[in-house]
Amino acid sequence: MRHAILGAGGVGLALGAALARAGHEVVLVMRESSRARYRGAIDVHSRLHGDLAVEARAVERLDEPVDALWVTVKAPALDAALARVAPRLTPDAVVPLLNGLDHPRALRTRFGSRQLVGAILIEAERTAPGRVTWNSLYAEVSLAATEADRAADLPDGGSGGRRLGGLAEVLADAGLGCTPERDPAHVLWRKLVLLLPLALATTAADGPLGIVRRRPELSALLHDAAREACALAAADTVAVDERNLLHTLDTLPGRTDTSLHRDVAAGVRPTELAALTEPVLRRAREHHVAVPALTELARRAAERELRAEIPAPHRSTYRKGETS
Repeated sequence: MRHAILGAGGVGLALGAALARAGHEVVLVMRESSRARYRGAIDVHSRLHGDLAVEARAVERLDEPVDALWVTVKAPALDAALARVAPRLTPDAVVPLLNGLDHPRALRTRFGSRQLVGAILIEAERTAPGRVTWNSLYAEVSLAATEADRAADLPDGGSGGRRLGGLAEVLADAGLGCTPERDPAHVLWRKLVLLLPLALATTAADGPLGIVRRRPELSALLHDAAREACALAAADTVAVDERNLLHTLDTLPGRTDTSLHRDVAAGVRPTELAALTEPVLRRAREHHVAVPALTELARRAAERELRAEIPAPHRSTYRKGETS
């Protein structure tokens, strides 16, 4: 298969390297400034997975046919990234791996039923164009067809089922886990209940999870925010095992960090803070679910963002890449 990666940050590079190593053709869609410094190969550095270098072409604009388009930019960069995809291009499958809740609607307007909904759990950081440090042992992708695509499916699984099945096989062959979910809400919420409290707490603490744990008030807010996120997911008809989520938060390594914290600390603007928090707080109001801990952590993270260094004009945005 031919795959295009729109967003050559941490997530995009790790995904592209895994696909290329499995024998697939991979095209990276990069900004001009990054492509000028790209050497034609993705370099993966990992103490857990070992070092790896695989060749992959890079283009500034995607105007060639591909079987799958993986969208791995962050939400604030989505519109600019989509402008680098030819308007008439029709990949068989379009898979966004963004954080948040609102992006599927915008992508469906552009790509229609070819769009799936995806999420990835991985800790990977771009350190230079084409160079990524993969810090996590895990790399798990969740996928679901959109509601309209499922409604149009035929008894044999239809277009959405075929896309899901084909991509799940591709990811498994590439050494990445893939979990098909029954609907998009499950895909988005089951990542967000973990990511959102963790991202807000590490940003508020200006440090990784170990720093959060050493501050009792902040650690309590983290746990309360996770419980509130589970309640919101339930209001959106997504059941999440609260006990398991809290256990995960308690057993993650202390070095665990988030791209939101790293971007805020580095002065990258805009960050995905608004894309992560605003849809969740809006749903809390709609469902009349009290979320004082999430609200407080969002306030502290926003204050930290305001206090952080404003980037110099020459500093490129998203130089840290897209890290989940």
